[in-house]
Amino acid sequence: MEQQKVTINELVKRLTDEMLRIGYSKQTIYRNFIPNMMHVVHFYEATGTVYYSPASSAEYLSYNIERCKRGEITDHYVRQIRSTISKMDEFFTTGTLRIRSNKHGTTYIISAENERLIDQFIGWKNYGPNTRDDVRWVVRKYLFYLESRGFSSLADVSVDAVKDFILQTASDVKAASLHNILLYLKYFHMFLKENSISAPDCVELFSYKVYREMPIQSYVTDEELSCIFNVIDRDTDAGKRDYAIIQLSATTGLRASDIINIKLSDIDWRKGEIRIKQRKTNREIVIPLVNEAAAAVQDYILNARPASENAELFLRVNPPCYAIMDAAAIGDMFKRYEKKAGIERQALDGKGFHGLRRRLAKKLLISGSPTTEIAQILGHNDVDSVRQYLSLDTANIKECALDFSGIPLSRKEFG
Repeated sequence: MEQQKVTINELVKRLTDEMLRIGYSKQTIYRNFIPNMMHVVHFYEATGTVYYSPASSAEYLSYNIERCKRGEITDHYVRQIRSTISKMDEFFTTGTLRIRSNKHGTTYIISAENERLIDQFIGWKNYGPNTRDDVRWVVRKYLFYLESRGFSSLADVSVDAVKDFILQTASDVKAASLHNILLYLKYFHMFLKENSISAPDCVELFSYKVYREMPIQSYVTDEELSCIFNVIDRDTDAGKRDYAIIQLSATTGLRASDIINIKLSDIDWRKGEIRIKQRKTNREIVIPLVNEAAAAVQDYILNARPASENAELFLRVNPPCYAIMDAAAIGDMFKRYEKKAGIERQALDGKGFHGLRRRLAKKLLISGSPTTEIAQILGHNDVDSVRQYLSLDTANIKECALDFSGIPLSRKEFG
Protein backbone atom coordinates (compact mmCIF):
# COMPACT_ATOMS: atom_id res chain seq x y z
CA MET A 1 0.00 0.00 0.00
CA GLU A 2 1.45 3.35 -1.01
CA GLN A 3 1.70 5.85 1.81
CA GLN A 4 -1.24 7.91 0.71
CA LYS A 5 -4.14 9.18 2.75
CA VAL A 6 -6.40 6.40 3.94
CA THR A 7 -8.96 6.65 6.71
CA ILE A 8 -8.51 4.55 9.82
CA ASN A 9 -11.73 2.61 9.10
CA GLU A 10 -10.68 1.87 5.54
CA LEU A 11 -7.29 0.63 6.74
CA VAL A 12 -8.97 -1.75 9.17
CA LYS A 13 -11.19 -3.09 6.38
CA ARG A 14 -8.30 -3.62 3.98
CA LEU A 15 -6.12 -5.20 6.65
CA THR A 16 -8.93 -7.60 7.58
CA ASP A 17 -9.31 -8.60 3.92
CA GLU A 18 -5.57 -9.19 3.68
CA MET A 19 -5.56 -11.40 6.77
CA LEU A 20 -8.31 -13.51 5.25
CA ARG A 21 -6.43 -13.69 1.97
CA ILE A 22 -3.19 -14.98 3.48
CA GLY A 23 -4.94 -17.63 5.56
CA TYR A 24 -5.89 -16.29 8.99
CA SER A 25 -9.13 -17.93 10.14
CA LYS A 26 -12.23 -15.78 10.61
CA GLN A 27 -12.36 -16.88 14.24
CA THR A 28 -8.81 -15.63 14.88
CA ILE A 29 -9.44 -12.33 13.09
CA TYR A 30 -12.77 -11.46 14.68
CA ARG A 31 -11.92 -12.79 18.13
CA ASN A 32 -8.36 -11.49 18.47
CA PHE A 33 -7.50 -8.80 15.93
CA ILE A 34 -10.70 -6.84 15.29
CA PRO A 35 -11.34 -5.92 18.98
CA ASN A 36 -7.80 -4.57 19.35
CA MET A 37 -7.98 -2.61 16.08
CA MET A 38 -11.25 -1.07 17.27
CA HIS A 39 -9.45 0.30 20.32
CA VAL A 40 -7.16 2.16 17.94
CA VAL A 41 -10.14 3.34 15.89
CA HIS A 42 -11.86 4.74 19.00
CA PHE A 43 -8.69 6.65 19.91
CA TYR A 44 -8.61 8.21 16.43
CA GLU A 45 -12.27 9.17 16.76
CA ALA A 46 -11.75 10.64 20.23
CA THR A 47 -8.85 12.79 19.00
CA GLY A 48 -10.63 13.82 15.79
CA THR A 49 -8.03 12.08 13.59
CA VAL A 50 -9.50 10.86 10.31
CA TYR A 51 -6.53 9.47 8.39
CA TYR A 52 -4.25 6.73 9.58
CA SER A 53 -0.69 7.60 10.53
CA PRO A 54 1.99 5.65 12.42
CA ALA A 55 2.65 8.75 14.53
CA SER A 56 -0.94 8.86 15.81
CA SER A 57 -0.87 5.14 16.58
CA ALA A 58 2.44 5.56 18.41
CA GLU A 59 0.79 8.28 20.49
CA TYR A 60 -1.98 5.84 21.45
CA LEU A 61 0.58 3.19 22.38
CA SER A 62 2.47 5.68 24.58
CA TYR A 63 -0.80 6.64 26.25
CA ASN A 64 -1.45 3.00 27.15
CA ILE A 65 2.09 2.45 28.39
CA GLU A 66 1.56 5.31 30.86
CA ARG A 67 -1.78 3.81 31.92
CA CYS A 68 -0.03 0.51 32.56
CA LYS A 69 2.58 2.23 34.75
CA ARG A 70 -0.28 3.68 36.83
CA GLY A 71 -1.77 0.20 37.21
CA GLU A 72 -4.92 1.03 35.21
CA ILE A 73 -4.37 -1.70 32.60
CA THR A 74 -2.25 -4.85 32.35
CA ASP A 75 1.04 -5.56 30.60
CA HIS A 76 -0.85 -8.14 28.58
CA TYR A 77 -3.19 -5.47 27.20
CA VAL A 78 -0.26 -3.23 26.23
CA ARG A 79 1.43 -6.12 24.43
CA GLN A 80 -1.76 -6.76 22.45
CA ILE A 81 -2.04 -3.11 21.43
CA ARG A 82 1.65 -2.96 20.48
CA SER A 83 1.30 -6.06 18.30
CA THR A 84 -1.86 -4.72 16.65
CA ILE A 85 -0.32 -1.34 15.87
CA SER A 86 2.76 -3.09 14.46
CA LYS A 87 0.55 -4.97 11.99
CA MET A 88 -1.36 -1.82 11.06
CA ASP A 89 1.87 0.12 10.50
CA GLU A 90 3.35 -2.70 8.42
CA PHE A 91 0.30 -2.94 6.20
CA PHE A 92 0.02 0.84 5.85
CA THR A 93 3.69 1.10 4.85
CA THR A 94 4.14 -1.98 2.65
CA GLY A 95 0.66 -3.07 1.60
CA THR A 96 1.45 -6.60 2.78
CA LEU A 97 1.43 -8.55 6.02
CA ARG A 98 3.98 -11.16 6.95
CA ILE A 99 3.09 -14.32 8.82
CA ARG A 100 5.53 -14.04 11.68
CA SER A 101 7.55 -17.06 12.65
CA ASN A 102 7.83 -17.94 16.30
CA LYS A 103 11.14 -17.15 17.98
CA HIS A 104 11.65 -20.84 18.83
CA GLY A 105 11.33 -21.79 15.17
CA THR A 106 14.24 -19.86 13.73
CA THR A 107 16.26 -23.08 13.39
CA TYR A 108 13.58 -24.67 11.22
CA ILE A 109 13.16 -22.66 8.04
CA ILE A 110 10.19 -23.99 6.05
CA SER A 111 8.27 -22.97 2.96
CA ALA A 112 5.84 -20.05 2.98
CA GLU A 113 3.00 -22.47 2.20
CA ASN A 114 3.76 -24.54 5.27
CA GLU A 115 4.09 -21.38 7.38
CA ARG A 116 0.61 -20.41 6.22
CA LEU A 117 -0.67 -23.91 7.03
CA ILE A 118 0.63 -23.62 10.60
CA ASP A 119 -1.10 -20.29 11.03
CA GLN A 120 -4.37 -21.76 9.80
CA PHE A 121 -4.00 -24.65 12.24
CA ILE A 122 -3.35 -22.32 15.18
CA GLY A 123 -6.51 -20.40 14.30
CA TRP A 124 -8.53 -23.61 13.83
CA LYS A 125 -7.58 -25.06 17.22
CA ASN A 126 -7.69 -21.63 18.90
CA TYR A 127 -4.88 -22.41 21.32
CA GLY A 128 -4.34 -20.07 24.25
CA PRO A 129 -1.36 -17.68 24.33
CA ASN A 130 0.60 -19.88 26.74
CA THR A 131 0.36 -22.89 24.41
CA ARG A 132 0.42 -21.28 20.97
CA ASP A 133 4.19 -20.79 20.79
CA ASP A 134 4.97 -24.37 21.79
CA VAL A 135 2.51 -25.74 19.24
CA ARG A 136 3.96 -23.61 16.47
CA TRP A 137 7.49 -24.77 17.31
CA VAL A 138 6.48 -28.45 17.27
CA VAL A 139 4.64 -28.30 13.94
CA ARG A 140 7.44 -26.31 12.33
CA LYS A 141 9.98 -28.89 13.52
CA TYR A 142 7.79 -31.63 12.05
CA LEU A 143 7.30 -29.92 8.70
CA PHE A 144 11.01 -29.01 8.53
CA TYR A 145 11.86 -32.69 9.00
CA LEU A 146 9.51 -33.70 6.19
CA GLU A 147 10.87 -31.01 3.86
CA SER A 148 14.44 -32.11 4.63
CA ARG A 149 13.39 -35.62 3.56
CA GLY A 150 12.42 -34.18 0.17
CA PHE A 151 8.65 -33.95 0.65
CA SER A 152 7.61 -30.63 -0.86
CA SER A 153 3.93 -31.42 -0.30
CA LEU A 154 2.13 -33.20 2.53
CA ALA A 155 0.23 -35.15 -0.11
CA ASP A 156 3.48 -36.95 -0.99
CA VAL A 157 4.46 -37.81 2.60
CA SER A 158 4.53 -41.51 3.49
CA VAL A 159 3.43 -43.03 6.78
CA ASP A 160 6.91 -44.54 7.12
CA ALA A 161 8.44 -41.07 7.01
CA VAL A 162 6.13 -39.97 9.83
CA LYS A 163 7.10 -43.06 11.85
CA ASP A 164 10.78 -42.20 11.34
CA PHE A 165 10.13 -38.71 12.70
CA ILE A 166 8.46 -40.14 15.80
CA LEU A 167 11.30 -42.59 16.43
CA GLN A 168 13.95 -39.91 16.02
CA THR A 169 12.07 -37.49 18.26
CA ALA A 170 11.49 -40.13 20.93
CA SER A 171 15.23 -40.70 21.20
CA ASP A 172 15.94 -36.96 21.58
CA VAL A 173 13.38 -35.75 24.14
CA LYS A 174 12.03 -36.65 27.56
CA ALA A 175 8.71 -38.43 28.04
CA ALA A 176 6.88 -35.25 29.03
CA SER A 177 8.05 -33.46 25.87
CA LEU A 178 7.24 -36.44 23.65
CA HIS A 179 3.73 -36.57 25.14
CA ASN A 180 3.11 -32.94 24.10
CA ILE A 181 4.71 -33.32 20.67
CA LEU A 182 2.54 -36.30 19.78
CA LEU A 183 -0.57 -34.57 21.11
CA TYR A 184 0.00 -31.39 19.09
CA LEU A 185 0.75 -33.33 15.91
CA LYS A 186 -2.32 -35.49 16.45
CA TYR A 187 -4.45 -32.34 16.44
CA PHE A 188 -2.52 -31.03 13.43
CA HIS A 189 -3.45 -34.14 11.44
CA MET A 190 -7.05 -33.87 12.65
CA PHE A 191 -7.03 -30.32 11.27
CA LEU A 192 -5.65 -31.55 7.93
CA LYS A 193 -8.30 -34.26 7.72
CA GLU A 194 -11.21 -32.00 8.69
CA ASN A 195 -10.17 -29.38 6.12
CA SER A 196 -9.64 -31.95 3.33
CA ILE A 197 -5.93 -31.15 3.01
CA SER A 198 -4.12 -34.06 1.34
CA ALA A 199 -1.83 -35.79 3.83
CA PRO A 200 -1.34 -39.28 5.27
CA ASP A 201 -3.93 -40.20 7.90
CA CYS A 202 -1.75 -40.34 11.02
CA VAL A 203 -4.22 -39.45 13.75
CA GLU A 204 -4.06 -42.94 15.25
CA LEU A 205 -0.28 -43.03 14.88
CA PHE A 206 0.07 -39.88 16.97
CA SER A 207 -2.42 -41.21 19.53
CA TYR A 208 0.17 -43.50 21.08
CA LYS A 209 -0.05 -43.09 24.86
CA VAL A 210 3.01 -41.57 26.54
CA TYR A 211 2.80 -41.10 30.30
CA ARG A 212 4.37 -37.90 31.50
CA GLU A 213 6.39 -37.58 34.66
CA MET A 214 4.06 -35.59 36.90
CA PRO A 215 5.80 -33.10 39.18
CA ILE A 216 3.97 -32.22 42.40
CA GLN A 217 2.82 -28.64 42.00
CA SER A 218 1.99 -26.04 44.61
CA TYR A 219 -1.32 -24.20 44.89
CA VAL A 220 -3.02 -21.11 46.35
CA THR A 221 -3.56 -21.64 50.09
CA ASP A 222 -6.66 -20.65 52.03
CA GLU A 223 -4.67 -17.93 53.80
CA GLU A 224 -3.44 -16.50 50.48
CA LEU A 225 -6.94 -16.60 48.99
CA SER A 226 -8.30 -14.76 52.02
CA CYS A 227 -5.62 -12.07 51.61
CA ILE A 228 -6.55 -11.69 47.95
CA PHE A 229 -10.24 -11.30 48.75
CA ASN A 230 -9.38 -8.66 51.36
CA VAL A 231 -7.66 -6.37 48.82
CA ILE A 232 -10.44 -6.51 46.20
CA ASP A 233 -12.47 -3.30 46.25
CA ARG A 234 -15.95 -4.76 45.90
CA ASP A 235 -17.53 -1.31 45.82
CA THR A 236 -16.27 -0.92 42.23
CA ASP A 237 -17.61 -2.60 39.10
CA ALA A 238 -14.23 -4.18 38.37
CA GLY A 239 -13.96 -5.44 41.94
CA LYS A 240 -17.39 -7.08 41.85
CA ARG A 241 -16.55 -8.80 38.56
CA ASP A 242 -13.09 -9.97 39.66
CA TYR A 243 -14.37 -11.23 43.01
CA ALA A 244 -17.06 -13.28 41.24
CA ILE A 245 -14.50 -14.76 38.82
CA ILE A 246 -12.13 -15.79 41.61
CA GLN A 247 -14.97 -17.21 43.72
CA LEU A 248 -16.13 -19.31 40.77
CA SER A 249 -12.68 -20.74 40.17
CA ALA A 250 -12.05 -21.42 43.87
CA THR A 251 -15.32 -23.33 44.35
CA THR A 252 -15.66 -25.11 41.00
CA GLY A 253 -12.11 -25.56 39.74
CA LEU A 254 -13.05 -24.08 36.37
CA ARG A 255 -10.20 -23.02 34.10
CA ALA A 256 -9.93 -19.36 33.09
CA SER A 257 -10.66 -20.35 29.47
CA ASP A 258 -14.03 -21.77 30.57
CA ILE A 259 -14.93 -18.92 32.91
CA ILE A 260 -14.62 -16.28 30.18
CA ASN A 261 -16.94 -18.34 27.96
CA ILE A 262 -19.77 -18.74 30.49
CA LYS A 263 -22.96 -17.20 29.11
CA LEU A 264 -25.85 -15.74 31.08
CA SER A 265 -28.06 -18.47 29.63
CA ASP A 266 -25.74 -21.15 31.05
CA ILE A 267 -26.84 -20.35 34.61
CA ASP A 268 -29.85 -22.18 36.05
CA TRP A 269 -30.65 -20.14 39.15
CA ARG A 270 -33.50 -22.40 40.21
CA LYS A 271 -31.28 -25.47 40.34
CA GLY A 272 -28.16 -23.57 41.38
CA GLU A 273 -26.10 -24.89 38.45
CA ILE A 274 -23.99 -23.75 35.54
CA ARG A 275 -24.04 -25.85 32.38
CA ILE A 276 -21.08 -25.42 30.02
CA LYS A 277 -18.95 -27.21 27.46
CA GLN A 278 -15.33 -27.33 28.58
CA ARG A 279 -13.02 -25.81 26.02
CA LYS A 280 -10.08 -28.13 26.71
CA THR A 281 -11.98 -31.43 26.72
CA ASN A 282 -15.02 -30.41 24.64
CA ARG A 283 -17.18 -32.18 27.26
CA GLU A 284 -20.47 -30.76 28.50
CA ILE A 285 -20.75 -30.63 32.27
CA VAL A 286 -23.08 -29.28 34.96
CA ILE A 287 -21.35 -27.40 37.79
CA PRO A 288 -22.96 -26.82 41.20
CA LEU A 289 -23.03 -23.12 42.04
CA VAL A 290 -22.28 -22.88 45.78
CA ASN A 291 -23.64 -20.05 47.91
CA GLU A 292 -20.51 -17.88 48.01
CA ALA A 293 -20.02 -17.98 44.25
CA ALA A 294 -23.73 -17.55 43.53
CA ALA A 295 -23.92 -14.44 45.72
CA ALA A 296 -20.83 -12.97 44.06
CA VAL A 297 -22.15 -13.61 40.55
CA GLN A 298 -25.58 -12.16 41.42
CA ASP A 299 -23.98 -9.03 42.88
CA TYR A 300 -21.95 -8.57 39.70
CA ILE A 301 -24.91 -9.09 37.35
CA LEU A 302 -27.30 -6.83 39.27
CA ASN A 303 -24.91 -4.06 40.28
CA ALA A 304 -21.83 -4.03 38.04
CA ARG A 305 -22.30 -5.79 34.71
CA PRO A 306 -22.53 -3.24 31.86
CA ALA A 307 -25.75 -3.08 29.86
CA SER A 308 -24.82 -5.11 26.81
CA GLU A 309 -26.19 -7.45 24.15
CA ASN A 310 -23.21 -9.76 24.67
CA ALA A 311 -24.24 -13.24 25.75
CA GLU A 312 -21.15 -13.83 27.90
CA LEU A 313 -21.45 -13.40 31.66
CA PHE A 314 -18.21 -11.54 32.29
CA LEU A 315 -17.51 -8.39 30.28
CA ARG A 316 -14.83 -5.74 30.12
CA VAL A 317 -15.47 -2.87 32.51
CA ASN A 318 -14.29 -0.07 30.22
CA PRO A 319 -15.95 0.60 26.84
CA PRO A 320 -16.24 -1.13 24.50
CA CYS A 321 -17.80 -3.57 26.98
CA TYR A 322 -17.47 -6.82 25.06
CA ALA A 323 -16.58 -10.25 26.41
CA ILE A 324 -13.14 -10.95 27.83
CA MET A 325 -11.40 -12.56 24.86
CA ASP A 326 -8.22 -13.95 26.37
CA ALA A 327 -7.82 -16.21 29.39
CA ALA A 328 -4.39 -14.66 29.98
CA ALA A 329 -6.17 -11.47 31.04
CA ILE A 330 -7.67 -13.41 33.96
CA GLY A 331 -4.22 -14.54 35.00
CA ASP A 332 -2.92 -10.97 34.84
CA MET A 333 -5.85 -9.77 36.96
CA PHE A 334 -5.16 -12.42 39.60
CA LYS A 335 -1.46 -11.56 39.62
CA ARG A 336 -2.24 -7.88 40.31
CA TYR A 337 -4.32 -8.79 43.37
CA GLU A 338 -1.59 -11.12 44.61
CA LYS A 339 0.93 -8.31 44.37
CA LYS A 340 -1.44 -5.94 46.17
CA ALA A 341 -1.94 -8.55 48.90
CA GLY A 342 1.82 -8.84 49.40
CA ILE A 343 2.01 -12.42 48.12
CA GLU A 344 5.50 -13.00 46.76
CA ARG A 345 5.68 -14.96 43.54
CA GLN A 346 8.45 -16.94 41.89
CA ALA A 347 8.59 -18.48 38.43
CA LEU A 348 6.65 -21.76 38.18
CA ASP A 349 5.60 -21.62 41.84
CA GLY A 350 2.07 -22.83 41.10
CA LYS A 351 0.50 -19.78 42.74
CA GLY A 352 -1.15 -18.36 39.64
CA PHE A 353 -4.86 -18.42 38.80
CA HIS A 354 -4.60 -22.13 37.95
CA GLY A 355 -3.43 -22.64 41.53
CA LEU A 356 -7.06 -22.16 42.62
CA ARG A 357 -7.92 -25.29 40.66
CA ARG A 358 -5.19 -27.25 42.44
CA ARG A 359 -6.41 -25.86 45.77
CA LEU A 360 -9.86 -27.38 45.18
CA ALA A 361 -8.33 -30.66 44.04
CA LYS A 362 -6.33 -31.00 47.25
CA LYS A 363 -9.39 -30.24 49.36
CA LEU A 364 -11.32 -32.94 47.52
CA LEU A 365 -8.46 -35.36 48.05
CA ILE A 366 -8.24 -34.75 51.78
CA SER A 367 -12.02 -35.01 52.09
CA GLY A 368 -11.72 -38.61 50.93
CA SER A 369 -12.90 -38.28 47.34
CA PRO A 370 -11.44 -41.00 45.09
CA THR A 371 -9.14 -39.93 42.24
CA THR A 372 -11.73 -41.00 39.66
CA GLU A 373 -14.24 -38.57 41.18
CA ILE A 374 -11.66 -35.77 41.38
CA ALA A 375 -10.86 -36.32 37.70
CA GLN A 376 -14.56 -36.05 36.86
CA ILE A 377 -15.05 -32.89 38.90
CA LEU A 378 -12.04 -31.18 37.34
CA GLY A 379 -12.95 -32.37 33.86
CA HIS A 380 -9.84 -34.51 33.25
CA ASN A 381 -10.16 -37.15 30.56
CA ASP A 382 -7.25 -39.05 32.08
CA VAL A 383 -7.28 -40.10 35.76
CA ASP A 384 -3.47 -40.13 35.61
CA SER A 385 -3.57 -36.34 35.25
CA VAL A 386 -4.78 -36.09 38.85
CA ARG A 387 -1.39 -37.29 40.07
CA GLN A 388 -0.05 -33.73 39.91
CA TYR A 389 -2.35 -32.82 42.82
CA LEU A 390 -1.47 -35.70 45.11
CA SER A 391 1.12 -34.22 47.48
CA LEU A 392 0.44 -35.59 50.95
CA ASP A 393 3.13 -34.02 53.12
CA THR A 394 2.17 -32.84 56.61
CA ALA A 395 1.89 -29.17 55.68
CA ASN A 396 -0.53 -29.92 52.85
CA ILE A 397 -2.69 -32.15 55.04
CA LYS A 398 -2.93 -29.42 57.66
CA GLU A 399 -3.84 -26.83 55.00
CA CYS A 400 -6.35 -28.98 53.17
CA ALA A 401 -8.11 -30.26 56.28
CA LEU A 402 -9.81 -26.90 56.82
CA ASP A 403 -13.57 -26.49 56.65
CA PHE A 404 -14.97 -27.95 53.41
CA SER A 405 -18.65 -27.18 53.90
CA GLY A 406 -20.56 -25.86 50.94
CA ILE A 407 -18.33 -27.35 48.26
CA PRO A 408 -20.10 -30.27 46.52
CA LEU A 409 -18.05 -33.40 45.95
CA SER A 410 -19.69 -34.41 42.71
CA ARG A 411 -20.39 -32.95 39.33
CA LYS A 412 -22.94 -34.22 36.87
CA GLU A 413 -22.01 -34.90 33.30
CA PHE A 414 -24.33 -35.33 30.40
CA GLY A 415 -23.75 -36.03 26.80
